[in-house]
Amino acid sequence: MRTAIIGAGKVGYNIAQVLSKEGHDVIVIEHDEDRGKIVEENLDVQVLVGNGASAKIFAQMDIEHIDLLVAVTEFDELNMLSCMLAKQHGVMRTVARVRDPDYADDVQLAKNPLLGIDLLINPEKVAAKEIMKLIKIPEALNVNYFAGGMMQMLELMVQPDNKMVGKALKDIRGRSRFLIVAIIRREQVIIPRGDDKLKTGDRLFVMAETDNMKTIERSLGFEREMAHSVMILGGSRIGFYLATLLEGSGLEVKIVEKDYAHCRKLAALLDETIILHGDGSDVDLLQEEGIKDTDVLVALTEDDKLNLLVSLLAKRLGAGKTIAQIRRSDYVPLIETVGIDVAVSPRSLTAEAILQFVRKGNFLSIAILEQGHAEVYEVVITPQMSKLVNKEIKQINFPKGSIIAAIFRQGRAIIPGGQDILMAGDRITIFAAAHVANKIEGLFH
Repeated sequence: MRTAIIGAGKVGYNIAQVLSKEGHDVIVIEHDEDRGKIVEENLDVQVLVGNGASAKIFAQMDIEHIDLLVAVTEFDELNMLSCMLAKQHGVMRTVARVRDPDYADDVQLAKNPLLGIDLLINPEKVAAKEIMKLIKIPEALNVNYFAGGMMQMLELMVQPDNKMVGKALKDIRGRSRFLIVAIIRREQVIIPRGDDKLKTGDRLFVMAETDNMKTIERSLGFEREMAHSVMILGGSRIGFYLATLLEGSGLEVKIVEKDYAHCRKLAALLDETIILHGDGSDVDLLQEEGIKDTDVLVALTEDDKLNLLVSLLAKRLGAGKTIAQIRRSDYVPLIETVGIDVAVSPRSLTAEAILQFVRKGNFLSIAILEQGHAEVYEVVITPQMSKLVNKEIKQINFPKGSIIAAIFRQGRAIIPGGQDILMAGDRITIFAAAHVANKIEGLFH
C-alpha cells in the first residue's frame, strides 16, 4: 500500500514508523526542512519538503497512485484541504486530524462528501473518551471492549498486598470463565502458561464477559470501588470534553482553572460541573476542595511538568486514582516510578486510532496496546479459511506470542480453551505481541 503522510510531527512520525516497518511504501511530506531530515535519517521512507496541499507536491508524490493519505499537520484547514484535493485525484482513503471544535464538533461537516474525509479525528475527543473509560473502572490501567461490548479486557497492576502473588495461574479459579491473555513484566510481553506465577508489579491483561468482570477481578485479588468524585485540573479542550461526558453520570465533577475569563466560558457551557477559579498546584486549594476524598484526579494542563507535580501532590494528599496528560514521550517512563497511575498522551492515542483505521482491512477492529508493543484483533472466521475452520485451537499453528482470547458465537461469548473448535461465522479476538502482528494478519488474508 502506498501511503502519503502530511506532517512529520509526533503523530505523523509514529504512523510512518509503524507502516514502514510493516513494509508499506510511505511518503512523508513536511514543510520544515530540518524536521524532514530527521525523518529521512531515522526511517525507511521517502521525504518531500513542501506544502502538503500544493500541486507541485502532489505531482512529486504521484498522487494518482497513492492508496491512503493521512494529513496530521498542526493546521486543521491544511489537513482538510489536503484530503479534499487527494480525493479529487482518486485517493481511496483519507484521514484528517482536526482540533478546532468549530470543525470537529460539526457533525454535518464531517459527513460532507465534498470534503472527501473518510476519518476525521479530534485528539482531544479521543483522549477524553479514553479517560472516561478509566474513570468508570478506576482499578484498571487500560480498558477495551470487544464483540459489541459483550467482552471486556482490562489491564490490571498486581500490587504487593495482592493475595494471588506467588500463585500459579492454573490454581486461580473464578465463578465464571476468564483468561489472562498476557502479562507485561519488565517491559516484556509474556503469553502465560498455567505454571506461570503472578509477581508483584505484573500487569495482567484479563479477558472475560463484561457482565462477569467485576466478580472475576475479585477472584484475582482486585476490588472495584466505583468513583463518585472527579477533579479535573485545567479547563482545556480535553477537560471540557471530559466534563461533558461525565455530566449526567451521577459523579461530582470539578474543574480547576487559573484563567478567570475561561472559567466563565466553561460555566456557561457546562450545567452540572463545578468550576473553580484557582491554581491547581496550590496545596491549600486542593485541601479546601477535598482532594483527600476525591476518587480520581485528572491533570490536563498544557504543562507536562505541572501535570506530574499536581498528580504527585494529589496522591500524597489522599486522592484515589491519578491520570496525567503527558505530551512528551520521554516523560512516560517516569510515570510508574513516581507513583502516578496512568499517563494519557493525546498524540499517541491519535496515532493509534489512525493506525487502527489504516490497518483494519479484514479485521472488525484492532486495538493497539502498550504503546505499540501488543495488539488485539477481532475477525470473523469465513468458510474459506480452511486452516482454521472446524479445527481445535490447539491444532492451529498460531505464531508464538499470540493467543485466541475470546470467541463470540451466535450471540454467546466463549472464553476458549485448547480443545474448543473454531467454526465458520465465529467472531474471534486475538491478542498478539507486536513482533508477530504481520504473521497474524497474514493468517487471515
